Amino acid sequence: MAVTEIPKLTDNIEALVSEINPDKCSGCGVCLPLCSYSAITWIEYKGKKRAHIDPALCTGCGVCVAACPSRAIILEGFTTEEIESQIENLTF
Repeated sequence: MAVTEIPKLTDNIEALVSEINPDKCSGCGVCLPLCSYSAITWIEYKGKKRAHIDPALCTGCGVCVAACPSRAIILEGFTTEEIESQIENLTF
């Protein structure tokens, strides 16, 4: 019986996840109900309520990034403009 080596199909790459800058977050809560994965919760930051993303739950879809009015959320690997452009192209 011959043994065939199976080639490696993927490289190790970091998952894309959103991240919130608590200094920019206004605490408006727009992002919370938009997350289908319940990755966004409230935390206390400098005495104020701020949104926080659990990286273990975030799938990196970018919906929260596009919705954030204070632009406090970023998705590593994509600019806000790139994400908004992708969403716009999906809706037309």
